[in-house]
Amino acid sequence: MKELRQDFPATARVAYFDTAAVGLASRNLIDTYRRVLASWEFSGFDFIAGERAASTARRAVSKLMGASSDDVALIPSISAAAGLVATQLGPAKVGDNVVIGAREYSSNHFPWRQLAAKGYDIRQVPFRGGGLEPQDVAERIDARTRVVAFSAVQAATGHRSDIPAIGALAHAVDALVFVDASQLVGALPIAGDLPHVDVLATADHKFLMHAGRGMGYCYISRSIRSQFVAVNAGWRAAEVPLESFFGPDMELSSTASRFDSSISWLAAHGNAAALDSFDEYGANNVFSRNRALTTTLRIALTDVGWEPTLLRENESTIVSVPLHGKEPAHLREQLRERDIACSVRDEHLRLAVHFYNDESDIDRLCGALSVIGRRY
Repeated sequence: MKELRQDFPATARVAYFDTAAVGLASRNLIDTYRRVLASWEFSGFDFIAGERAASTARRAVSKLMGASSDDVALIPSISAAAGLVATQLGPAKVGDNVVIGAREYSSNHFPWRQLAAKGYDIRQVPFRGGGLEPQDVAERIDARTRVVAFSAVQAATGHRSDIPAIGALAHAVDALVFVDASQLVGALPIAGDLPHVDVLATADHKFLMHAGRGMGYCYISRSIRSQFVAVNAGWRAAEVPLESFFGPDMELSSTASRFDSSISWLAAHGNAAALDSFDEYGANNVFSRNRALTTTLRIALTDVGWEPTLLRENESTIVSVPLHGKEPAHLREQLRERDIACSVRDEHLRLAVHFYNDESDIDRLCGALSVIGRRY
């Protein structure tokens, strides 16, 4: 474990519980950027190498998802993926509706709200216990539901959605299932959930550990892909991108890459380097370590009187504690003074573990909260 933490230099100083916001940089990531910048400075930027790095990163994330790389498009953001799906919907017919979570993160909320301008009834499901419960979703789905959109893990509370159950409800009425998996891919397995999803998107800057951002990944099932129009098609959408800079011909890729956006080549290098950690340590080992750390953190928090809010069946690697009126900014600042990094979201102290954490981080956090709690 000590050797692993040495690969993430920030762990030497900070008890880092903020991966749900941005992941930590590995030495490999930093060294890669140094090499790329040096080459850029003295030889000019090699964009072909950037394209190769993007392909490497696509394969790595596809593997983490349990998908073929042919089924994963490169996107700039979750909202871009949601927007791509939303643009596939024409003017609403009588009764057409879209079902979303009332407290969804804005990237998976705002794009669907825009469909009201096309006449869609936007049905918002209230959160219960920190997220969406299938029975509450069921009450709002009917034969005219066109899309059900939700997060695999809710960003504020860490509530893990029951993707198979919600997916089954949507598919029973032929509605499309869109999932924001930014807080799940790289943290825990998702392959078992993928058959219940039509489109699943994730960003690079959280549990995939490229905080510089610039690339995201979007799984699109093959049945849905054949129905979609690549409205954002550029040169990367072609069957042979580097031979498709000009018209008049248009031979789009037969894979999900027809939905690729132009990427940041610098970010592509960063993504490929960051994702190396999953091969080095083994994705299953990462997931197992994350589960163990989550359990240890929940128990330790409860022992010092900061009890997490979620039931075990809704657990993810985000552990949130309701603040019950405590002043969020002051609490976060007190923790920062002790070199403990975390976030406050929606009146919860949000703590996210990843495999580079260890028990000493949890001890430091809970020791601080024990002292802070007595001062409130």
